[in-house]
Parts: sequence; C-alpha cells; structure tokens
Amino acid sequence: MGMEAALKVFEEEIGRLKKQVEGVRKKIKQAIPSPAAADLLNRYLGKRATFVLRSGAEITGTFVEHDRYNCLVQLDDDGPLIVLKHAIDTIKPVE
Repeated sequence: MGMEAALKVFEEEIGRLKKQVEGVRKKIKQAIPSPAAADLLNRYLGKRATFVLRSGAEITGTFVEHDRYNCLVQLDDDGPLIVLKHAIDTIKPVE
C-alpha cells in the first residue's frame, strides 16, 4: 500500500469517526434528562471539570452535553468521551 492510499484510508476513518460523534451528540440532545439532574448538571455545561469515577479514576475535560444516562466530555488530547452517569461519584469544577 502506497503512502497516498494509506493517507486516503486514514482520512476516510477520521470522517467516519466524526460522523459517529455527531450522531452521538444528536442522540444526547434528543434525550430528555430528569429535571433535577438537568438543573444540577447544567451549571457545568461548557466548563472544564474533573469527573471522579466510582473506581477512583479522574477524568478532566470540558463538559459538553448530557442526557438521562450519559455525559459527553471533550478531553484535552484524546477527543470526546462518553461517561455513564452511574459511574460518576463527584464532579469538581476546574478553575
């Protein structure tokens, strides 16, 4: 496989992944969060926050969107990440 063919395959894969991310964002926007959870979480939308998971792991990034079961976090280096709400222990704002 030549360099140009490999580059084309790589670009196609990036395009496919971008479409997947947009599809996930649309699904998250369409889902209706519970009112109490939405009020609590909406204050963090668009802001950097650290999500402490029940496993003890910490995830830091920009809180993009949420629905009834998931949170979409834009990581600094790795792109978007979907975090299941039931896995979150605490959310701390990053200042």
